[in-house]
Amino acid sequence: MSYRMNGGKWNTQAWNGLANLTEIAVAERVLYNQTSIVLQWGEYLGAIYYQLQVSLFPDFRSNFVDTTLTQTKYAFTDSQTNDAKRYWRWRPSSSSGTDWLTPWSTVGSYWLNTGAAAEVTMPEGYWALFDKDLVTDIYFFDLAPVYTVIPRNIYRYQGRNRAAKLLSEFLTVKDELSLSFTGGQFVIHQQMDEFRRFHNTKRTFFLANYTFWKHDEPIPNIWKVESADDPTFTMIAAGRPDILRGVVSLTEV
Repeated sequence: MSYRMNGGKWNTQAWNGLANLTEIAVAERVLYNQTSIVLQWGEYLGAIYYQLQVSLFPDFRSNFVDTTLTQTKYAFTDSQTNDAKRYWRWRPSSSSGTDWLTPWSTVGSYWLNTGAAAEVTMPEGYWALFDKDLVTDIYFFDLAPVYTVIPRNIYRYQGRNRAAKLLSEFLTVKDELSLSFTGGQFVIHQQMDEFRRFHNTKRTFFLANYTFWKHDEPIPNIWKVESADDPTFTMIAAGRPDILRGVVSLTEV
């Protein structure tokens, strides 16, 4: 197990009410091996209620938790499908839910697998790879990437009705992730070896983080992924085979 050396916040973007949010815990679970779940988020200045939704679907078409509460932490029992990803979001209100101070938060996620050997907790600001079957085989990135996450819609059916209107039934969203270690970013040899080990021997594995997204507080996320291509890295400068650059492309499965 290895820990990254560069601390602090990166890729932070402005958001309505940025200055009104307070920091939350310095670590969050991204994989639970039992059904007792605790979700928490930053307190928003002026909010007296928060709406929380948790769903098995990334578009929140149906929710198994949809509740309004006065605290920024919610504990509940998750009795939904085992060994699957959940999505969650929240928004603050200055009333009993008739006036919302902000849009919905960035969507967070966690995975529930009651057969997992252990739970996985992410420190604030970290990224990690870990084995989907042996979750104790985990690698925390030495250096954080510049990243993009692109959702791709997958459709179960496409056709036209009698009026020749195209009809599509939405099935799900799978993310395509790009982790870029180029420009000012780089990897050390150990990190390159871990990317290749997970790609070659694990094939399908988890990528998780607890980092800063739409607003200036960390959001936990997890993806079950496969490498789209073989991870390829090149030396950052002649004579420095220990410092490399490259891009890792991953596809959610």
